Amino acid sequence: MDTIRFSVVIRTTGHAGEKYARLLRSISALEPQPEEVIVVLPEGAETPAEKLGWERFCYCPKGMVRQRLYGLEQCRSPYALFSDDDIAFGQDFVQKLHQPLAEGVAKLAAGPLLEFFPVKGKRALLSAVMGNTAPMLPWRQMYVRVLRSTGYSYNRKIDTSEHVYYPSQSLAWTCFYGETAAMRAIHMEEEGWLDSHGYAAMDDQTMFYKACLKGIPTVVVSDAPYQHLNAQTSTKVSANGVKINYSIGFNRTVFWRRFILETHNDPLNRLLDRFCFGYQCVWAKAYSKINVWRGKKRGEDHEALKRGMRDARAFLTSEEYRRLPKVLEEK
Repeated sequence: MDTIRFSVVIRTTGHAGEKYARLLRSISALEPQPEEVIVVLPEGAETPAEKLGWERFCYCPKGMVRQRLYGLEQCRSPYALFSDDDIAFGQDFVQKLHQPLAEGVAKLAAGPLLEFFPVKGKRALLSAVMGNTAPMLPWRQMYVRVLRSTGYSYNRKIDTSEHVYYPSQSLAWTCFYGETAAMRAIHMEEEGWLDSHGYAAMDDQTMFYKACLKGIPTVVVSDAPYQHLNAQTSTKVSANGVKINYSIGFNRTVFWRRFILETHNDPLNRLLDRFCFGYQCVWAKAYSKINVWRGKKRGEDHEALKRGMRDARAFLTSEEYRRLPKVLEEK
């Protein structure tokens, strides 16, 4: 294979420890080697004790989106592997992800991460009923498809022993590979609202679905699996329930309006959009309230979810929102 000119961009808070060390060992074993490893830390953070010895450390305001964008800004290679700080992969990982790009099939690629899909059982069934996640219809032959409700359908029947490309409208952006020019063409800097309240719910879906709408294709390479070691260094759910629930309410509402409703012009599609999202919102608030009654959720977390939805509706009528470029140019 011809030399692949790529960099590795790592978003971290500097506290992943041994899991970060495993990522560095994976990078050291890669064939071919990256031109550069760019480690993006929040301002004021200390560099991790674990080091390659030749990486470049950069600093920017903390944020799940901000740090990735800053790494993209710093990247000088035509391709980049973006990774969280708790990932492990094989020696030929980049070769496999580069192949669909070299063939002109896609501009972004990732390996399958099937553990991110709902575990089979009652909770998966409830999630489908609520309009959050649902198994994909068998004839679609995709990895993930975004739904009008802002949820998604998923394909867990991926054979990792076969070399197949699955088109996808969303991914867990814990680890993905792409053309840096295509990444810049998505203009994720326009979506600053994602990072505006301390936790960026739906950041990954926003980026890949926006890419899809702009004609920048993404595929999942079935035989390029990787490990997500789940260091959870960004946010501890138990300690930040208010922040997370607020972000879910706010970001989901803005995502629906910006990337679903406003990308449809005909009345029937817009009616279906409103019905599906309204259905999801009713279920989300009802399920949240039920969990408060059952003692599985705090009342302030439930109120934060509702407040996030209300504040999003106010944001959508603001001058700040009206100044945002449209996702799709009006015809």
